[in-house]
Amino acid sequence: MLGDLNIDRVNQLISKVSDVSTRLLSERTLVESQLFNVTAYNGLSCFQLYNGYQYQIMKELAKHIDPAEIGRKSKTLAMIPNSLGMWAFIGLYMIGRMQTLWELGGPENEPEERKSEVNFMLDFWQRMASAYYDGCLYAEDNGFKVNVLPGSILNMVKDNLAEMDKDKISKLKRTMAQLQLTAFLYYCECRASIHEMGPYKISDDEILIFREFSPLWDGTNLKFEWGDLEAKSPLPNICFALTLKGIESVEFTDYGTMFIKPADYTDNIRKVAIFTRRGDKIETVDFDMLEPLNQFATDAQTELYLKFAEWPEEMKILSGAEVFTTYLFVFTDLGGITKKIKFGINDETREKWFPRVMNEWKVMHPSWARIFRPKEEWKTDPTFYWMVEK
Repeated sequence: MLGDLNIDRVNQLISKVSDVSTRLLSERTLVESQLFNVTAYNGLSCFQLYNGYQYQIMKELAKHIDPAEIGRKSKTLAMIPNSLGMWAFIGLYMIGRMQTLWELGGPENEPEERKSEVNFMLDFWQRMASAYYDGCLYAEDNGFKVNVLPGSILNMVKDNLAEMDKDKISKLKRTMAQLQLTAFLYYCECRASIHEMGPYKISDDEILIFREFSPLWDGTNLKFEWGDLEAKSPLPNICFALTLKGIESVEFTDYGTMFIKPADYTDNIRKVAIFTRRGDKIETVDFDMLEPLNQFATDAQTELYLKFAEWPEEMKILSGAEVFTTYLFVFTDLGGITKKIKFGINDETREKWFPRVMNEWKVMHPSWARIFRPKEEWKTDPTFYWMVEK
């Protein structure tokens, strides 16, 4: 039964989520951006996720699909959920818990109703993530690798890899850079639709990695009012498969971010294949599609910059928080219940937490100071607080 974990397992999982998330958050806590106060809207959305909102959605989702099945279905190209989605599912929720318990005076004051919800959420996540990572819970546990694809997909990818000359590689990198900026902007300057994964060994000196942008705005499945752009992608998503030779080192974090040496690996690219996914079907994409993709990205950036530049700060923070609360659609889509769910910022968040974010916590909530404590303190007092049993 979901949510029937004993207190020892609950606290074991809290420690695990805390340790991995603290390492990630300590590297990206004060997220600098040109247009959005990402740290502020992150904190606002996390309050809502913890205080009943995410639990109610996942409780309904569990009636339609098993969490482990979500993990298994996510092991494909250009898919969300992905490694970032797996982290965000529990990481953002637990940030909200940390912030709320700080406001309540500590974990001993956590309401019993919320404790039951935390139990459910941790259990849902561990079943989903372990199915995605084949027994692990994080990319970090897997040696900083996100190599979750089944052999059938890998063989299909390898069959479609082709060598490219320097001119084509230059066009490829330019298009990927433009798509990354567009995806970053579209989701209020966060990486929600940007994902990198791998590596897969091709030979002793060659690896296969993937860079994905999913979803792209193609005129369907509008999730945010501001996202209805005149510029439209010719594809719903895109996945670039690259083989690289002579790489010194490569790691993939639970944010779906690749750290690679050399950082500019242009001269290391040997073969490329491009794909898009429509439902369960993976289709190859011709190199000629790069130009329309690049044009879409360029046009979309212009629209987004002009639109966001006119927004007051309050609207930017609420819209960013809407991204983080609405992203749960990536899970509900797999259960076929997205149209039944009312996503977005609820009245409690607007009335209770939003004024305090605007007046007190524009930099960050004070509980985030727990992230910067010495590592030796984590063992006895994890960042996200152990659950106290009364």
